[in-house]
Amino acid sequence: MPRLSTGGRMKGFRFSARLVVGASILALAIPVAAAVAEEAAPAVPLWAFPGNQPAKTPGTEPNQVLPGSKQKFTEVQIKDRTTAVDWFPTAHPAMPPAVKGGRPPVFACGYCHLPQGLGRTESADVAGMPYSYMRQQLADMRSGARKLMDSHYGPGGNMLATAKLTSATDADEAAKYFSGLKFTTKIKVVETADVPASRPNAFVYEFEKDGKREPLGERIIEGPDDFEAFELRDPRVSFTAYVPVGAIARGAALAKGDGAARPPCAGCHGDTLKGGLVGPPIAGRYPTGVFRQLYAFRTGARDGPGAAFMKPMVAGLSQNDMIDLAAYVGSLKP
Repeated sequence: MPRLSTGGRMKGFRFSARLVVGASILALAIPVAAAVAEEAAPAVPLWAFPGNQPAKTPGTEPNQVLPGSKQKFTEVQIKDRTTAVDWFPTAHPAMPPAVKGGRPPVFACGYCHLPQGLGRTESADVAGMPYSYMRQQLADMRSGARKLMDSHYGPGGNMLATAKLTSATDADEAAKYFSGLKFTTKIKVVETADVPASRPNAFVYEFEKDGKREPLGERIIEGPDDFEAFELRDPRVSFTAYVPVGAIARGAALAKGDGAARPPCAGCHGDTLKGGLVGPPIAGRYPTGVFRQLYAFRTGARDGPGAAFMKPMVAGLSQNDMIDLAAYVGSLKP
């Protein structure tokens, strides 16, 4: 089946001399400038930033329970972003205040990234990320070097706002806590031409249960395997990322680089992409999250010291290339 395109493998517009015969240099200036601008800032791939369904007013009774947990939470508590929902408090070290939360209006780090640091497909999986890397990212968010990629994407806006409200001491403690946790992947990457019908919900994709399928095209469609447990913020929920057929092999080839202009990913991220002297560990991370970061480097939404290494690496990549790389990275064992 041919690959449908929503971002395309076009790397910019090419102008033929036959189309501009007799045109003045001034007349050419506007379309050429527009072509360069499109190459520098490709259109936002909206599939990578799924939205939310209208919020329902949470109830207070009965308490919600989760199989295997002794904890109970009301719906209000589960929706309260200023406090981490901790179903398994003995499964991780004691959370520092910034991670545990309870100090409105600052959101709790452990609410979005979960107390175990494994995150979800709409939020980063930060367990095992180097302390220095996380401190730099928080500093870049506070300074404005890291910007919001899509104005409608709630998780991104919440993270930037939280970083700016978090004190240096709390940021330091949160980075130390998450860097000390073990990362285990919860994602399964599946190559396919069509996917279960889905809808954007809670900033991820909720797969319909009626058996209907739809073409995947040039996208990554990623969501929880148990949406009800996902809504309860169960840290054990697994995820499936559907990617185009052949994406993993194409991504593996891209990861090898193409010489001096774009050296192998392993040069910074380590031989198995589990982390190197320069780059953080990326093996087994959520493919949509990996794509969003590549896209952010490509468009300049991620700037700062670390971005200087990545910008030349992604400069010549199309959105389809980034999909393939994200699929490959997500398929690896951490």
